[in-house]
Amino acid sequence: MSLLFRIAVYVPVLFLIALVVVGQHHTTARDTVRAAVPRTLRWVFWSFALVVGMLLLEIVFIGW
Repeated sequence: MSLLFRIAVYVPVLFLIALVVVGQHHTTARDTVRAAVPRTLRWVFWSFALVVGMLLLEIVFIGW
């Protein structure tokens, strides 16, 4: 349950950060939201990839 809660908090926070980052480059709210959604998905993918990479390094150096 803790992991589900963390993901439920993490993804909206990433979206809000993406709104701020993308909002600096767009003039309308529609363009800002449209650009923030793919950026959020990209950041979620990279977060997942980094966590998997860290787990693999843990397995290599510490062991199963």
